[in-house]
Amino acid sequence: MALAATMAPISYAYAAPGDELPGLGMAAGILALLASAVLLREMLALRAVARGAAIAENVRYVVLAVLCLAASVLVGWIQRFLPLGFSADHARLGADLLAVVAIVLFVVYFSRVRRVLSRYLARLSGEAQLLTAVIDEEDGDPGNG
Repeated sequence: MALAATMAPISYAYAAPGDELPGLGMAAGILALLASAVLLREMLALRAVARGAAIAENVRYVVLAVLCLAASVLVGWIQRFLPLGFSADHARLGADLLAVVAIVLFVVYFSRVRRVLSRYLARLSGEAQLLTAVIDEEDGDPGNG
């Protein structure tokens, strides 16, 4: 009985219409933008390290996807800071569409890299594949370091 009495106001707050936690939404957006910036930096560093490899040649798709995700967060904020031109539904629709574009770009990236790596592995002979497996095991051994 006491649990029901204490949980009733909490459940009502979550069921009430409106933006009850604007600070939490803003904090989540800031974290998403920071994570996007870190991911973008790492992807550009990967492209510099893997110059000429299949991953580096297709990294532009991941960069565009990360930019779409960051833009999705910013579009979600449009309604909060410029409420005259956009409704919350418009902002949500824009953010969702940008997220869909980002997912499609990730799919393009991973499918292109998978195709290139599949062709590469198909060209390797059985002995070369065995040699790379042995080298990988030796590199993972902590006593080798």
